[in-house]
Amino acid sequence: MFSKPSLLRRGITAKLFGLAFGLLCLSLISWLNLNVSFVVQFGLILWCITLGGLVALIGVLNYHPLLKSSMPSWFSGGFICGWMNLLLWLIGGDSLTSIGQGLFPTLGSLFLGVGFVAIGVAFGLVSGFFATLIGGEGPDAARDYRVDK
Repeated sequence: MFSKPSLLRRGITAKLFGLAFGLLCLSLISWLNLNVSFVVQFGLILWCITLGGLVALIGVLNYHPLLKSSMPSWFSGGFICGWMNLLLWLIGGDSLTSIGQGLFPTLGSLFLGVGFVAIGVAFGLVSGFFATLIGGEGPDAARDYRVDK
């Protein structure tokens, strides 16, 4: 979309997407009148922004040394966000389960964890796609394009 890839554009795009997704989650929590503390809500916004930053950085490393091929950055973003959401669910599952059971009261705790990971994968795929579209991908995004030395 732009002439030269840029890590700054990747970072800004993915982090703004994370901020928008976090604010959407907060509005959904307040709209459904769930009993969630302010600390968890603030942590959710920061978590989404952090996931956006990870998506921006993982798009620079698009070569997989074990497979000896390059992976699309949007795929890597989906994988890293799903993995990080799995870790978050394993560590802080009580708060997330209370949010999930407020949304879907009949589902079990394990299914809510799988859904949380799926939401992370979807977030990573979409934010990785838009970060690649606007900021480029690969090591060229981290290259300095100022006046040649």
